[in-house]
Amino acid sequence: MAYQQGDTITASDYNSFIGDINTVIGTGSGDSGYGLTEISTVAAGATITAAQWNSLLSGLQTAANHQGSTITNASNTVSTGGNILPLSNLGTDITTINTNRLTAAGGNLSTGVAGVTSTRTTAWTGTVTHAFTVAFASANAARYFFNSGGRITMAFSRSGGSTNDQNTSWTNLLSGIGSVSFGPSDTTATAGGTSIGFYDLTGSAQTFLTSDVGSGVYSLNDLTGTASYDSAGTITFTLNFNDDHAAQTGTYTGGGLGTAPNEGGAWTGADSVDGTLTSTITFTKADNASYVQVANPTFTTTTGL
Repeated sequence: MAYQQGDTITASDYNSFIGDINTVIGTGSGDSGYGLTEISTVAAGATITAAQWNSLLSGLQTAANHQGSTITNASNTVSTGGNILPLSNLGTDITTINTNRLTAAGGNLSTGVAGVTSTRTTAWTGTVTHAFTVAFASANAARYFFNSGGRITMAFSRSGGSTNDQNTSWTNLLSGIGSVSFGPSDTTATAGGTSIGFYDLTGSAQTFLTSDVGSGVYSLNDLTGTASYDSAGTITFTLNFNDDHAAQTGTYTGGGLGTAPNEGGAWTGADSVDGTLTSTITFTKADNASYVQVANPTFTTTTGL
């Protein structure tokens, strides 16, 4: 590449730089691309104008500002009639925005945007499910959402109801999971997070969350989350609250309730979960109109608690 002091900046040099920047800010592919309008390339043999050079630098700066990346060359704009001088760190700056392409500065994000909530107040045993979809306008729109800092956040709680060990186990389990954050390449949580994120999804359900009570009588109780993607822009999430604890059973024998007429009769211990069970889904998205701003996805509950 003839991009050095004393040489003419060729169309091929310029287009190469533009191609690398567009991969980050434009359509891109896979985990590259924010969905912004791409910078135009120039025809072979054309002279690079000040406006074109400044477009390159503007695209570079837009990516850096969105990410919070530090670069060195964005302020080197050119006036019409002036000379375009080689920028020694231009290649390094482009590498920086590519390396940090999945990073977004907190100030450029909207967080805690309402998605969907499901609540149950009826006592339950076995498994109850909150299933919901997150629909984007297209497969590219889904990519832009996650590439630019978007994440799906889930929080769970159980409150009220009877005072018993079963309810306490679920209260502790759900509070111990903390805030679950599903991103492009991982799922984070205080407990139960995995390395599964958006780019790991297929048409078959992938487990992105699994958390249980731990040791003790109710150790079989757990919450699992799976997700699948239809490749057209819709993610299906399924959250299963599994009360797998087996209620104690037996027969009344001797003393107290074991006297007539209960003597020898069968009994089953209480095993239901009651109170209010809540699953709250929100999201984070890029939302700075000066840099990167993506559309809201649509959330729909398909199976409520």
